[in-house]
Amino acid sequence: GSRNRPAPLISPGRRFGLHAKSLIIDDDLGMVGSHNFDPRSDHYNTESGVIVYDQRFAAQLRDSVLEATEPQNAWVIAPRKPVIPVLGQISQFIGDISAKLPLFDIWPFRYATSYDMKPGTDCPPMQPDNPDFSRCYTAVGDFPDVAISTKLIYTRLITAFGAGVKGVL
Repeated sequence: GSRNRPAPLISPGRRFGLHAKSLIIDDDLGMVGSHNFDPRSDHYNTESGVIVYDQRFAAQLRDSVLEATEPQNAWVIAPRKPVIPVLGQISQFIGDISAKLPLFDIWPFRYATSYDMKPGTDCPPMQPDNPDFSRCYTAVGDFPDVAISTKLIYTRLITAFGAGVKGVL
């Protein structure tokens, strides 16, 4: 129905994604699957994976992983720069305290956002605490390339993950 339509995007084109784990060993074998290398996946989850003993496959998988992890193909998550003097710093201070709470981060204002490397710069990939970070990266928002309001996104997330939560009162 209309409630389950995809989020409208700012730029045209198809989007796809695969949340897979990939592993290449000695350029001889490649493994692709959903298996997390932890006890929960070993014993409780129905995880799957395929291991291919083929140097060509391993080389193509390696090339794919290296391309996907190039700086121009990834966003950097870093602290949001306060734009309103004093209020921005107060919000950041409260957000830092809220993030340290044991169960929930209750502060509604996000203190981190996504950054994209500015095109045409000669900058190498860098950490957000680098003094040149602002010269080389630009903030692209919490949900880059999505053309719906942040409020609607948060509402969808709360609906999806909080559906089973009962009211306190």
